[in-house]
Amino acid sequence: MFQQPSQGDKFVVADHLGSLCLLFVHQVVQGVTTSFGDKEAVSCDVHVLDGNDAGEIFQDCLIFQGGLIGSLRRAAGGNPVLARIGQGIAKPGQTAPFILTEFTADDAAKAEAYLTERAKKFTAAGSNGNSQPAPAAADPAPPGGLTKEAFDALPDEVKALLAQR
Repeated sequence: MFQQPSQGDKFVVADHLGSLCLLFVHQVVQGVTTSFGDKEAVSCDVHVLDGNDAGEIFQDCLIFQGGLIGSLRRAAGGNPVLARIGQGIAKPGQTAPFILTEFTADDAAKAEAYLTERAKKFTAAGSNGNSQPAPAAADPAPPGGLTKEAFDALPDEVKALLAQR
């Protein structure tokens, strides 16, 4: 019935350089106390779709890198961000900042397949973790076997492709 509070998972951005990630942004958090003083951070869940940690999900992470915060800020509470983790150009005397690079059509297809597979697993297990089927939705189910939330999170081009099935 209850669960204990958690600290959130530790997502080390540098460990995922070049990886395709799906980021579900919860909120921008102000005044997070760090050894460098109070900082701004983005709270999110990160799903790693390829690379060394493919299939890993990091929940309730705090991301502190300014370049990433700028790229994720507007996604708070909305659709997930699909991007590859990259590095920008370093200013003199500084290290190169981490950035999010745009996804390709192949990346979108990989994300669609990932979300479809997760939706199947979720539906098969039921939302409460047992083998009971999920209750029938009042609205017709979105195409591709996705939940409404997963379908709504997809880019418009992917939604159009699924609707053609």
